[in-house]
This record gives sequence, structure tokens and C-alpha cells, in this order.
Amino acid sequence: MTNKFQLPVHSITFTKSTFLPMKASSFIRRVLKCYFVGIAFSFIILLFTSWVMSIYVDGVEGLLTARGIRWMCSNIVPNFAAVSLAKRLMELMALSVLLESGIFQAAHGHISLKQKRAFQITGISTLVIVGLFSLLLLLPNALLLSAFGTFRHSAFSKGLYGLLLCLAIFIGNVYGYTSGRFVKFHDFIHAHVSLFSRIGSYFVLLFMASQFVGCLEFTGMLDLMGGHETLLFVLKGVLYNIPLLLYLLLLL
Repeated sequence: MTNKFQLPVHSITFTKSTFLPMKASSFIRRVLKCYFVGIAFSFIILLFTSWVMSIYVDGVEGLLTARGIRWMCSNIVPNFAAVSLAKRLMELMALSVLLESGIFQAAHGHISLKQKRAFQITGISTLVIVGLFSLLLLLPNALLLSAFGTFRHSAFSKGLYGLLLCLAIFIGNVYGYTSGRFVKFHDFIHAHVSLFSRIGSYFVLLFMASQFVGCLEFTGMLDLMGGHETLLFVLKGVLYNIPLLLYLLLLL
């Protein structure tokens, strides 16, 4: 029977991780809960801190001033849109297909003759795809190279991450079909979205974090600390990427 754990503040049910001990899983769930509470409290503190600093410090915009309130009301969607949602969705789709195909379980366990044959077909198919793209890069006047014949600023370099995610989706679909996990059309569709319902609360956290980051950037308080771009990059990594990794650890 599958053991399930529920994040205290949400209705999301997590299947017990195959790789994590119970104490580690419990710790991760507490950390995720702290993320929600921490972002909410940080936003409240930012509201009042920016308002006070706007009175005494030049260059700081207060969120509780007339201009700040107007900005917050008009930038709710733009703040959320600033997050790379398309990249997050593609990452989840790729991982979802790979998990549902059973390729991870087969890779570290005893495999049947059918699974072994599925691995072989998937490997050959992957080599064919990689070979075709190699031709588009190595042949004279290669289509995917830049106008100067280099990788830099080429269509290939710009789309490399997306191509890798599509390759992962392709591998998952081929293995899932040849191993017998994906039979009906519904199986293929479900495989691409199975993770979404299981970590839906991550997008709630992402929405909260995007509002906090957008408002913090608007206040100009980061400029007072120096290294504005570096601080913003680190902050986004902590608020956007680490929670996603924690959610995925609970699911793997």
C-alpha cells in the first residue's frame, strides 16, 4: 500500500519518496510550510519598512504611498508574468513524462525482457534524433548555426534548453510506449500533466514570491545595498527554484 503524507497548510498529497527517509521528508514539508509563512510575513514587513524609509531616504518608494498602492494594484499580473512560467511548465512536463514512463524505476531495479527491449529502442531512437540535429550543425551552411557559422548567438544555442527538454519528453514517450506503460491516447496526455496536480501549491507559492520580488524591486531598496542584479538573482533562486526542488524531492 502506498504511504501518503500531506503538507499541513495545503490539500496536496505527496506519495512517499522512494529515496528520502521519513525524517527528511518531514523536514522538507516543514521547510515548504515556512516558505509560505515567511513570504507572507516578509511582504508585510516590506510594506511598512518601505513606507518609513520613503520618508527619510531619497530614492526609496513606499508601497503604502499613493504611488505605491497604484503600482501594486496595476502590476499584479505583470509581476507574475515576469516569472519564467513557460520554462517551469516545460520542466515539469519533461519530468512528468519520464516518471510516468517508468524509466527511472527500471534504471535502478531488475528489468524484464520487455523493458530491456524498450531501453534499446529508446536508445536507438535518441541516437537517431541526436544524429539528425548534429547534421544540422556540422554540414556546410548548417541551418542551426549563426550567420557567421558559429554556435554563439545561433538558433541552436538560443533554443538549447528547450531542445533538451523536448528530447527528455521524446525519450519518456518512446520508452513509455515500447515498455507498455502508455497504451491509449489518454495515457500519453496524462503522462505529461501528472505532476501538475501533485505540486499545484508550488504555483501558489510562486505567485506570492513573484509579488514580493516585484514589490521589493519597485521600492528601490536593493539599490541601497549595492550589487542590485546579483542580489535579485540570488533572491529569485531562493524563492523560485529551491521550493520547486523541494517539491520534486518529495515526489521522486
